[in-house]
Amino acid sequence: MAKNVIINGVTYQDVPQVAIPLSGTTGMAEFYDTSDATLDSGGKMLSGNTAYADGVKYTGTIASKSGSDLTVSGATVTVPAGYYAAQATKSVASGSATAPATITGTSATVSTGTNTLTLTKTVSVTPAVVAGYVESGTAGNSTIDLTATVTTKAAATITPGTSDQTITGGTYLTGTQTISGDSNLQAQYIKSGVSIFGVAGALTAATVSQDGTTKVLTIS
Repeated sequence: MAKNVIINGVTYQDVPQVAIPLSGTTGMAEFYDTSDATLDSGGKMLSGNTAYADGVKYTGTIASKSGSDLTVSGATVTVPAGYYAAQATKSVASGSATAPATITGTSATVSTGTNTLTLTKTVSVTPAVVAGYVESGTAGNSTIDLTATVTTKAAATITPGTSDQTITGGTYLTGTQTISGDSNLQAQYIKSGVSIFGVAGALTAATVSQDGTTKVLTIS
């Protein structure tokens, strides 16, 4: 930064520095304007260096570091604060875990240092699930019970009778269920006053009468 300087009544503008001859020597004492410097502490310079800023002398406090200053604890690498003139690296020992020979239940956990490994048991079911359902009685292996509870019903023909016939709720039908029909289910074949499956009978019984004089039987 430059300043205006007055020498012997003459003003010199934007003077960056002033050099004054030294008494008894040929050297010069040079003065610079440092009022615009941003240095305000030793924490902005490396240790062992000095500098002036706005008339104040500062000594650097930033320590120089290298890879030897890095420390390792388990999987954690600690990097101390400081200046690294080159890339610093530190090797970390790789961990290992040995799975148990057998897994009890459905899972097991193996830990080593800060690493945790969870092992899950895979169960094979025989027979495999097919056609979108599992028949009642189907099971997996002998150690884990996977018995299903779905009841199935194969194809069948249901013939109406004198009592109700039902299919239990929740039953999976694996085949077509046929309800039998009968072409004789018509009103003229059913006695009047009787209804079968919603068909009201229209058949009336014959009336037999006998004339008392002629003894003739009449059927109507």
